[in-house]
Amino acid sequence: MKLGINGKVVVAMFLVVLSTMLTIAIYSYSMTKDILIDQVERELSEKNRNVGNTVSSVFEQKGEIVRQLASIPVIESFMSANEKREDVRLNKDYDWIQKALMRAKENNEDVNMIWLAHTENSYFVADHDYVSDGLYLIEERPWFKKALKNEKFSFSSPYIDYNTNQLTISITYPVIVEEEKLGYLGVDIHLAGLADLIKPFERDGQKLVLVSNQGDILYDPDDMWAIFQKAQLEEQEVAKLQKGEESYYASVRHLDGLGWEIGVYVPEDTLLKPLVTYERSIIGAWVITIIILLATLSVVLHYLLKDIPFIVRQINKIKHGDLSVKIGFKRKDEVGEIARAVEQMALQIKSQMDEMDYQASHDSLTGLANRHSIERVIDKWIDEIDVIDEIMAVVFLDLDQFKHINDSKGHAYGDELLTEVGKRLREWLPENSFFGRFGGDEFVIVIRAKKVAVHQIHDSLQQIHESFTNPFLLLGQNVYITASIGVSIYPTDAQSIGELFIDADTALYHAKEHGRNRIHFFDSNMKDHIEKGLKLKDGLREALLCGEFFLHYQPQLDMGVGKQTSVEALIRWKHPELGMVSPADFIPLAEKTGQIIAIGDWVLDASLQMIKRATKQGVNIQHVAVNVSAIQLREADFVDKIQKKLAYYEVDPSLLEIEITESIIINHQEETIRKLNELKNLGIQIALDDFGTGYSSLNYLRMMPIDRVKVDRSFIQKVEEDSIVQAILTAIITLGHSLGFQIVAEGVEEEAQLQILRDMNVNTVQGYYYSRPLDEEALLDFLQQQ
Repeated sequence: MKLGINGKVVVAMFLVVLSTMLTIAIYSYSMTKDILIDQVERELSEKNRNVGNTVSSVFEQKGEIVRQLASIPVIESFMSANEKREDVRLNKDYDWIQKALMRAKENNEDVNMIWLAHTENSYFVADHDYVSDGLYLIEERPWFKKALKNEKFSFSSPYIDYNTNQLTISITYPVIVEEEKLGYLGVDIHLAGLADLIKPFERDGQKLVLVSNQGDILYDPDDMWAIFQKAQLEEQEVAKLQKGEESYYASVRHLDGLGWEIGVYVPEDTLLKPLVTYERSIIGAWVITIIILLATLSVVLHYLLKDIPFIVRQINKIKHGDLSVKIGFKRKDEVGEIARAVEQMALQIKSQMDEMDYQASHDSLTGLANRHSIERVIDKWIDEIDVIDEIMAVVFLDLDQFKHINDSKGHAYGDELLTEVGKRLREWLPENSFFGRFGGDEFVIVIRAKKVAVHQIHDSLQQIHESFTNPFLLLGQNVYITASIGVSIYPTDAQSIGELFIDADTALYHAKEHGRNRIHFFDSNMKDHIEKGLKLKDGLREALLCGEFFLHYQPQLDMGVGKQTSVEALIRWKHPELGMVSPADFIPLAEKTGQIIAIGDWVLDASLQMIKRATKQGVNIQHVAVNVSAIQLREADFVDKIQKKLAYYEVDPSLLEIEITESIIINHQEETIRKLNELKNLGIQIALDDFGTGYSSLNYLRMMPIDRVKVDRSFIQKVEEDSIVQAILTAIITLGHSLGFQIVAEGVEEEAQLQILRDMNVNTVQGYYYSRPLDEEALLDFLQQQ
C-alpha cells in the first residue's frame, strides 16, 4: 500500500523527530553527565577549600591566643626573673600566670594544654599548676627546633606528647624582652579531635582524607591515601581514581602554614546515580511525546521555533556583558513572554549593576564619594600632575566633639549633622577640587592648584573653616560645632597616597592636640612630636617595672631659724632612649592613662622609706612634701591607703605633708574637703601648691583645712621689678597669716628676691638660690652639715 502525501509527511516527520529526539537524548544524557561531573568537581574543590580553611582557622586562632599571651607584661616579667625550675612556684607572678593560662584554656575547649617554656633553665610551666620534672629537656622536644627557626608563630609537626602519649601539634610564639628571646609560650592540641571537625563535611557520599607533613594519616576511614599518592594529584586538581573495581573523583589541597594535605573524594556510582532515574523516565516520556508531536509538529513547528535563534543571540549578548537588548516582539505566546522576560532581565541586571557601582563608590549616609572614590581621584591626579608647576592638597577635616553629640542627642541626630556638613562643604569647595567622607565624622577634601597659586588653597581652607561659625539647623534647633583640619601637600610632603594620608592625619592630630578648631599644615616636626609622645606612652607602662623612676628632694629654708628642715619630694624619670623626661611631659600623660595611681603609690612608698632611714640616722626633717594628683585623691580608699602606709613604714604622720593644687577643689568639692579633713585628723599636714594661678582662690582658703600656702613661682620671678606683683604678694601673705597659714615662696633664685620676701614676712622659701633638688644621699649629708 502506497502512502499518501500525508503519510509520507508523517513518516518523514516521524523519522526526523525520532532521529532528532534520539540525538537530543544522547546529547542530553552526555551533557547531564558532564554537568554532574563539573558540579562535583566544583563541589570537591569548594569542599576542600572549606575544610582546609576550617582546619587552618582553628590553628590560626590558637596562634593569635599564643601571641597575645606572650606579649602580656606580667608574663615577660615572669620570664625575665630567670627562676630555676624548683623555684618557679615561688615567683610573685606565678599565681597570676596560672590564672591567665587557666582562663585561656577554659575559653578554648579544644586546647589540651597551655604552657610557658624557659629556654635557658629548661623548665616547662603549664595550666593546672603543672611544672615539668628534671628529666624534661626543652632542646629535645619535637617542637623546639622548628620554633627556634621562626621569629614569630611556629606550628610543629605532629608528635607524641610527653605527658599524654597522644598525637599532638604545638603552636608556639617566642617571649622576647629587650630583644632577648627568653623562651616560648605555646598551646598543645591533640589531633584525635580532628575527626569531629571533619565528619560534618562528609555528606552526599563525599569523604575526606587528612595527612600530616610527616606522612602521618590523621583521618582516612576508607584507606584512600595510598590511592591519592599513586595518582600524584596536583594542587586543586580533580581527577578520577581507581580502587579495585570502584572509581572515584578526588581532589587534594595543601594547607598553608601547617604543611598538611587534605583530600576529598566521591564514588562515581554516587555521582551518576541521578542519571539512572533520568534515563528511565526520559525514555517513557519521549515515546509518548513523539506520538503527540507527530500530529501537531508539522503545523506548529515553524511558528514555535522561528524566533528562538534570535532570542538565543540576545541571551548570549547578555552573557558577554552587552545589556542593551531590544527584542521588540509583539507575540503573546510563551515565546513572546520569554522574549519580553529576557529584555526585562537585561534592564534589571543593568539597573542593579548601576546601583552596585554607585554604592561601591559613594557613602551610604551622605551620598558623598567614599574612600575608594577619593583614592581613585588622588591616584589619577598623581599621574596627571606636573610636579614642576602643580601641587595637590589632601585635607582631613574632623568634627570636634562629635562623639558628645552622638552620646547626648543620639545617632540619628549625629547622622543628620554629618549630612548637613557634607552639604555645606560642597557650597564652599574651590575649583579643581573633590571631596567625600572616609567614615565616622572625618571628611576628605582634595584640591589641585598651580604652585604659584598656593595661597588660594590657604584662602579656600580658611573660608571652609570659617563656615563652621554659622550654626547647623537640625530638627528645628541651631547646633554649633567646630572642625579641626590637617593638610598634606603633594609632592612637597609625600609622593604616594599612603604617605599623604599619614601626613594629613598627623597634621589633624596635631591640630586637635593644640586645642582643636584650627588648621594645621604638615611638617616633619609633627611626626617627631607624635613619635616622642608614643614612646613616652609606651615607656610609661614599663618605667615602674624597670626601675626608671627615682626621687630628688629640694630643701625648704625656714626663714625663722635660718635652716632647711623640710623638703619636697620631686619625681624624676630617666627614659632608656629619650634620657631625662620632664614631669611636665609625663605626669599629664600618666593622669590621662590612669597610671598616675601606681606612680603616686610608688612616690609615697619611696618618700616614707626615706623618712624612716633619715630618722634612724638622726637627721632632723620636719616634714616631706609629696604632690598628690586629683585622680589619686578621688580614690575611695586613698585616706585608708596612706594610713596603712604610715603604719607599715612606722612613720609619724606629722612628718608627711600632702601637696594639692587648687584645681583639685574645683570638681568634687565636698568629697575633696572631706578627705583633706580626714588626712588632717591623722596628723598629716596639707599644703596648697601653685596658689594664685587658679580661680576663686580666696574663697577656697576659708574652706580648706590647709597648713601652708605655696605661692606660685611666676610671682617670685617678677617680684623685683613689678610693683603690682609685690602688692598681690603682700595681700596674699597678709591674708594667709591672718588665717593662720604659713606662706612658702617657690622658685627663689636670687638674693634680691630673698630679701624682698624676708621683708614681706614669708615663712619659708624654696629654690635654686639655696639648693637644687638632691638625691637622698646628698640630701642627708646637706641636712647633717647644718
